[in-house]
Amino acid sequence: MIGKTILTALITTLSLSSNAQTATFKSFSYKGDDARFNKNIDSSKQFYNPILAGFYPDPSICRVGDTYYLVNSSFSFYPGVPLSTSKDLVNWKQLGHVLDRKSQLPLTHQRISGGIFAPAISYNQKNKTFYMITTNVGAGNFFVKTK
Repeated sequence: MIGKTILTALITTLSLSSNAQTATFKSFSYKGDDARFNKNIDSSKQFYNPILAGFYPDPSICRVGDTYYLVNSSFSFYPGVPLSTSKDLVNWKQLGHVLDRKSQLPLTHQRISGGIFAPAISYNQKNKTFYMITTNVGAGNFFVKTK
Protein backbone atom coordinates (compact mmCIF):
# COMPACT_ATOMS: atom_id res chain seq x y z
CA MET A 1 0.00 0.00 0.00
CA ILE A 2 2.77 2.47 0.92
CA GLY A 3 4.62 1.55 -2.27
CA LYS A 4 1.54 2.34 -4.42
CA THR A 5 1.09 5.68 -2.63
CA ILE A 6 4.73 6.68 -3.20
CA LEU A 7 4.58 5.56 -6.85
CA THR A 8 1.37 7.54 -7.43
CA ALA A 9 2.87 10.65 -5.80
CA LEU A 10 6.04 10.33 -7.90
CA ILE A 11 4.13 9.94 -11.18
CA THR A 12 1.86 12.89 -10.29
CA THR A 13 4.86 15.09 -9.42
CA LEU A 14 6.67 14.24 -12.64
CA SER A 15 3.62 14.88 -14.79
CA LEU A 16 2.93 18.23 -13.11
CA SER A 17 6.51 19.49 -13.34
CA SER A 18 6.70 18.71 -17.06
CA ASN A 19 3.62 20.88 -17.68
CA ALA A 20 4.85 23.85 -15.63
CA GLN A 21 4.81 27.15 -17.48
CA THR A 22 5.94 30.65 -16.63
CA ALA A 23 3.15 33.12 -15.92
CA THR A 24 3.58 36.36 -17.87
CA PHE A 25 1.54 39.53 -17.30
CA LYS A 26 1.45 42.29 -19.89
CA SER A 27 -0.32 44.68 -17.54
CA PHE A 28 -2.14 44.77 -14.23
CA SER A 29 -4.15 47.50 -12.58
CA TYR A 30 -5.93 47.66 -9.25
CA LYS A 31 -8.40 50.40 -8.38
CA GLY A 32 -9.33 49.42 -4.83
CA ASP A 33 -13.03 49.28 -5.67
CA ASP A 34 -13.69 45.65 -4.81
CA ALA A 35 -17.29 44.46 -4.70
CA ARG A 36 -17.13 44.24 -0.90
CA PHE A 37 -16.99 48.04 -0.76
CA ASN A 38 -20.46 48.21 -2.33
CA LYS A 39 -21.98 47.06 0.97
CA ASN A 40 -23.57 49.96 2.84
CA ILE A 41 -22.32 50.42 6.39
CA ASP A 42 -23.05 52.90 9.16
CA SER A 43 -19.92 55.03 8.78
CA SER A 44 -20.47 56.62 12.20
CA LYS A 45 -19.95 53.19 13.85
CA GLN A 46 -18.26 50.95 11.27
CA PHE A 47 -15.26 51.04 8.96
CA TYR A 48 -14.03 48.92 6.12
CA ASN A 49 -11.00 46.80 6.85
CA PRO A 50 -8.42 47.29 5.59
CA ILE A 51 -8.78 51.03 6.03
CA LEU A 52 -6.41 51.51 3.09
CA ALA A 53 -7.16 49.06 0.30
CA GLY A 54 -4.20 48.16 -1.85
CA PHE A 55 -0.48 47.94 -1.27
CA TYR A 56 0.33 49.48 2.14
CA PRO A 57 2.40 46.91 4.10
CA ASP A 58 4.21 47.40 7.42
CA PRO A 59 2.44 50.58 8.58
CA SER A 60 4.04 52.96 11.05
CA ILE A 61 2.03 55.88 12.43
CA CYS A 62 2.83 58.91 14.55
CA ARG A 63 0.59 61.72 15.76
CA VAL A 64 1.43 65.40 15.82
CA GLY A 65 -1.34 67.51 17.32
CA ASP A 66 -4.60 66.32 15.76
CA THR A 67 -2.95 64.87 12.64
CA TYR A 68 -1.67 61.33 12.09
CA TYR A 69 1.16 60.49 9.68
CA LEU A 70 1.62 57.06 8.11
CA VAL A 71 4.54 55.49 6.24
CA ASN A 72 4.69 52.03 4.63
CA SER A 73 7.24 49.66 3.14
CA SER A 74 7.86 50.17 -0.57
CA PHE A 75 10.39 47.36 -1.16
CA SER A 76 12.19 47.85 -4.48
CA PHE A 77 9.71 50.33 -5.96
CA TYR A 78 10.50 53.97 -6.73
CA PRO A 79 9.52 56.48 -5.44
CA GLY A 80 9.91 54.96 -2.00
CA VAL A 81 7.93 55.01 1.26
CA PRO A 82 4.42 56.39 0.71
CA LEU A 83 3.53 59.17 3.18
CA SER A 84 -0.12 59.68 4.13
CA THR A 85 -2.03 61.83 6.60
CA SER A 86 -5.32 61.53 8.48
CA LYS A 87 -7.31 63.34 11.15
CA ASP A 88 -9.32 60.28 12.24
CA LEU A 89 -7.21 57.17 11.40
CA VAL A 90 -9.90 56.14 8.92
CA ASN A 91 -9.77 58.60 6.05
CA TRP A 92 -6.24 58.83 4.64
CA LYS A 93 -4.77 61.08 1.97
CA GLN A 94 -1.42 60.29 0.41
CA LEU A 95 0.84 63.35 0.51
CA GLY A 96 3.61 61.87 -1.61
CA HIS A 97 6.71 59.78 -0.91
CA VAL A 98 9.48 60.21 1.66
CA LEU A 99 12.15 59.02 -0.79
CA ASP A 100 11.29 60.95 -3.94
CA ARG A 101 14.78 61.47 -5.39
CA LYS A 102 16.67 58.56 -6.94
CA SER A 103 19.80 59.60 -5.02
CA GLN A 104 17.94 58.81 -1.76
CA LEU A 105 17.04 55.29 -2.80
CA PRO A 106 19.84 53.13 -4.21
CA LEU A 107 18.00 50.20 -5.77
CA THR A 108 20.58 49.10 -8.34
CA HIS A 109 20.81 45.31 -8.40
CA GLN A 110 18.07 45.01 -5.77
CA ARG A 111 15.72 42.06 -6.06
CA ILE A 112 11.98 42.53 -5.74
CA SER A 113 12.34 41.12 -2.21
CA GLY A 114 14.91 43.81 -1.33
CA GLY A 115 14.62 47.54 -0.93
CA ILE A 116 12.81 49.40 1.83
CA PHE A 117 11.34 47.32 4.66
CA ALA A 118 9.30 48.42 7.67
CA PRO A 119 10.01 52.15 7.92
CA ALA A 120 9.30 53.79 11.28
CA ILE A 121 8.11 57.39 11.54
CA SER A 122 8.46 59.55 14.66
CA TYR A 123 8.28 63.20 15.60
CA ASN A 124 10.51 65.10 18.02
CA GLN A 125 8.45 67.88 19.62
CA LYS A 126 11.55 69.66 20.97
CA ASN A 127 13.11 70.38 17.58
CA LYS A 128 9.88 70.08 15.50
CA THR A 129 11.45 67.40 13.30
CA PHE A 130 10.04 64.23 11.70
CA TYR A 131 12.33 61.19 11.45
CA MET A 132 11.84 58.17 9.22
CA ILE A 133 14.17 55.26 10.05
CA THR A 134 14.34 52.20 7.80
CA THR A 135 16.45 49.47 6.23
CA ASN A 136 17.30 49.20 2.57
CA VAL A 137 17.90 45.45 2.31
CA GLY A 138 21.29 45.08 0.67
CA ALA A 139 22.27 48.70 1.29
CA GLY A 140 22.00 49.13 5.07
CA ASN A 141 20.08 51.18 7.63
CA PHE A 142 19.48 54.90 7.34
CA PHE A 143 17.18 57.74 8.36
CA VAL A 144 15.62 60.79 6.75
CA LYS A 145 14.53 63.87 8.66
CA THR A 146 12.49 66.97 7.84
CA LYS A 147 10.83 69.88 9.62
